[in-house]
Amino acid sequence: MELYVVKTINGLLKPAFDEDKEKFSQFPKDGYFEIKYTKKRNVRFHRKFFALLKIAYENQSDYRLMEDLRRDLIITSGHYEEVVNAITGEVYKIAKSISFNSMDETEFSLIYEDVKNVIIQWLGVSNESLENELQQYF
Repeated sequence: MELYVVKTINGLLKPAFDEDKEKFSQFPKDGYFEIKYTKKRNVRFHRKFFALLKIAYENQSDYRLMEDLRRDLIITSGHYEEVVNAITGEVYKIAKSISFNSMDETEFSLIYEDVKNVIIQWLGVSNESLENELQQYF
């Protein structure tokens, strides 16, 4: 069962939304529960990542498709899974998904920083100039 909770000023957890109240009421009193904490993703930060990709795309001539650039930046930054082709035995890399369901804000922040560092090195720009350029989008 998955539900959203908020932490109160007193340090207690309570249901975040009406539909969570019903789920929460099913928990037995004085029961022990394992909680997996994930920090929900920030849409604005997600958009900042795509602004970063757009800046990189507009300042290069190697890629015709933004999606190919996104894939290669994620792989080059070290966020990939290795897959073996069962027929040929060839090992290849698949970029990690950055969808909201596939990772929390903490992991996404790491990918953002790593991709930004790859872009800085690849395009030969400074972190400061790239951040200044990003400010135009926000």
